[in-house]
Amino acid sequence: MLTKLPLVLTLMLLASFALAAPLKLYVAPKGNDAWNGKAAKRQGADGPFATLNRARDEIRALRKAGKLPPGGVTVVLQPGVYEMTAPFELFAEDSGTPDAPVTYMAMPKTEVRLVGGKQVTNWVPVTDQAVLDKLEPAARGKVMQADLKALGVTDFGHPANDGQRLELFFQDRPMKVSRWPNEGWAKIVDVVGGAPHKIHGIPGDKIGLFTYEGDRPARWVAEKDPWVHGYWFWDWADERQQIDKIDITKKTIALKPPYHGYGYRKGAWWAAFNMLSEVDAPEEYYLDRETGLLYFYPPAAINSGKSLVSVLPAIINTKDATNVVLRGFTIEASRSTPVNISGCDNVKLVACTIRNTGASAVSMSGKNSSVIGCDVYETCNGGIHLSGGDRNSLTPANLLAENNHVYDYARWKRVYQPGITLYGVGCIARRNLIDNAPHMAMGFGGNDHLIELNEIHSVCYESNDAGAIYTGRNWSMVGTVMRNNYLHHINGREGKGCVGMYLDDQFGGTQMSGNLYFNVTRAAMIGGGRNCSMDNNIFVGCNPSTHVDARGLGWASGGEPGMVKSLTDLPYKQSPWKEKYPWLLTLLDDEPMAPKYNTIARNISVGGRWGDFEGKAKPLVTFTDNTIVDKVDDPAVGFVTPQKLADPNGTPLATDFALKPDAPILKVGFKPIPMAQIGVYQSPDRASWPVKSHVRTMEAPPAAAQAVSRAKLVVAQIPKATKPITVDGKLNAAEWLGLDPAKGLILEQGFSGEKITPASQAWMLYDSEALYVAIDNAVNPKFPIRPGNQWGQDDAVEIALANLAASKNSPILVLRGFPSGVFVSSDEAGAPTAAVKQAEVGVQYKAQVVDGKRWVCEWRVPWKSLGLDPAKVGKLNINLSVRKTADDQWVEWQATNGCTWQVDNAGQIELAK
Repeated sequence: MLTKLPLVLTLMLLASFALAAPLKLYVAPKGNDAWNGKAAKRQGADGPFATLNRARDEIRALRKAGKLPPGGVTVVLQPGVYEMTAPFELFAEDSGTPDAPVTYMAMPKTEVRLVGGKQVTNWVPVTDQAVLDKLEPAARGKVMQADLKALGVTDFGHPANDGQRLELFFQDRPMKVSRWPNEGWAKIVDVVGGAPHKIHGIPGDKIGLFTYEGDRPARWVAEKDPWVHGYWFWDWADERQQIDKIDITKKTIALKPPYHGYGYRKGAWWAAFNMLSEVDAPEEYYLDRETGLLYFYPPAAINSGKSLVSVLPAIINTKDATNVVLRGFTIEASRSTPVNISGCDNVKLVACTIRNTGASAVSMSGKNSSVIGCDVYETCNGGIHLSGGDRNSLTPANLLAENNHVYDYARWKRVYQPGITLYGVGCIARRNLIDNAPHMAMGFGGNDHLIELNEIHSVCYESNDAGAIYTGRNWSMVGTVMRNNYLHHINGREGKGCVGMYLDDQFGGTQMSGNLYFNVTRAAMIGGGRNCSMDNNIFVGCNPSTHVDARGLGWASGGEPGMVKSLTDLPYKQSPWKEKYPWLLTLLDDEPMAPKYNTIARNISVGGRWGDFEGKAKPLVTFTDNTIVDKVDDPAVGFVTPQKLADPNGTPLATDFALKPDAPILKVGFKPIPMAQIGVYQSPDRASWPVKSHVRTMEAPPAAAQAVSRAKLVVAQIPKATKPITVDGKLNAAEWLGLDPAKGLILEQGFSGEKITPASQAWMLYDSEALYVAIDNAVNPKFPIRPGNQWGQDDAVEIALANLAASKNSPILVLRGFPSGVFVSSDEAGAPTAAVKQAEVGVQYKAQVVDGKRWVCEWRVPWKSLGLDPAKVGKLNINLSVRKTADDQWVEWQATNGCTWQVDNAGQIELAK
């Protein structure tokens, strides 16, 4: 008996395995829905189904009959193209169980394409002379046309709207709607709508009427439906709008309302699209929505590849299902987001390629579900969007995006379309590669997300003031951890800079730990928030590595009511909130707009610039054991192979930032970053391997935007006053050195040293009692001088000075005056409160506006108020700055490449004896 037991057990185990094996049904392009779903045609009704819907319905019938096997059901799609006539839909009744899932999968090692489009097969050369006359001479004879109505396509959609655009794909790539210019952008010459306005002092116009340069728009006058696409005011807010009228005499383009929410400004970027006359380059197409004729300039022989037009809005819709797996498909050619998984539990999308979509790639909500190992590219909008969990109870969703490659996305909607988005509570983005996008790589909102071990590069290349990982403006959205990520080669449009990890407008309670930033401008940023940490990070070639400001105590203070509401709308004083985030309990009673309790500890900053810290913010930050060096081979750090960083555009290997076992940095508690675990990895659940990723060559910053660094500061000799000066706001030549420009200071530098016009002129004098300053400010007369009393938003002048020669810790005192005649003593540079108040004692200030084209001001600043004795003063560090709102200018005597009051990198004055 004992000798037979192993055999019996073996047979029992084999039987149990057999019972647990899933039932398999098959689908094939040449199948038949009247067959029984077997693998191959043998006799009678044997053979694969033709559609996914038929396989799903078979599973429903088996379930109703109680015949689903314990191992679940697997539907295997044989290789080929499945041109869908409607989205494939799954509901709660199509669920599996944890031990018996329902799986829909491509046959391994084959290509199965689920297509939401219609193949175009009726191309012919254009012969209509009227059409040929509209085309560029060089394009005639190269443009083809197809009658979509003859193919049964009658819904031609909308030229711009999500979910409605009909697009053309050729050789599996998206073609381009006809556009001018074919590459790059035109610029608005001027805005002439007649409704001028300003945003943060930047001039613009509310009405969409602007002038252009050149004669190209004359070709568009007879076009049926011309459109334009522009970054009309900000470099992070694009919009597509319809042209109403073109006046070729005045060279103006009028747009149809509604107008862009921010209005339009001179110099903004724009391009025209959707015009037959602009089908002038390979890959361009135009659809005449009146006739249904599609015109196309193919990049290769038209019969060298398949042509598809998108038809279906979606391809897979799964709602309220559980325990379902979708594996191995190529999903393409939809007008909107092709894969929608909503309200589901334990639904997995695995090893799929999702491309050529009219919106994003995947929208997933619910819990315990995942997107694993997918390749996502050429989407019109973003990539993978996860949303779930309950914020009131802080119940996590446990939605996961792992080992995905998301790239070349946001080709239509250019901004705020992240490659991966996390929203709700407890979503995870792990070991993904996100690259080559015009704006964000990742965005998040909600609580307790985990963003780890991701690689991000070559993003934000068409935007400025943008973040590779971005969030902001909500006190309740706390608890997210961003750790052990690798961000590199990110510096914004035209190299003007952007941000790696961007916590905007008082966003707090976030951890940035163990991340590597390589060639990222403003790598890690806390925009006025609190209870954030930057610890154990490596910054290489970043400008700057870290940034903390106090915007909530200045220009962003008006946002407080909205921030309070974002918190009080949630039960933050109740469990589990009060246990998990106890610091929120006292937030509203503890200067909530102040950037308190931030820590920056055990970081390594190599080259570039260490930090930008606003004066009000810096004393509130706890700095601990940070190592700042100029070169990567500095022995104070201890990298293993620093020599590999010679190429600024090369992607460094993991070993470039590995630390020696005895690296000095380890002694202060720095933990090595697990570089080998960052990014995508080989797996049976990957859609492709190896993964290829192109690192964009970073655009060099304009010469004017290069960092200002002075080995020797400019020194100006200040004469002693020879006669009394009357501070009345009237510049008297007899008092002010004859108003001779050669005897004064010229204010004509922008932040980075670029020349600014019109310049301002200043003169300075002193006596034993006071320092005297006069400033003459010419402005652009097109816009009125803004007379308010808010620094940054209104016209103003600033005097910033410190006696750094006496002590490096001397306070920087800042006085600001406005055309209204009001002046203030500011604490923005971090001076003690007592010194700030003392600095304004006895100060005389007068100003007046002259003919609306300039304004002048005079100061008398007592030495006693500054805490200085002129007899003992050697050189004073000083800067003079002017805010000119007409052209959104900041004009300085000496550019600081930072805050205007950073006098350690500005200039000096010496009192002539």
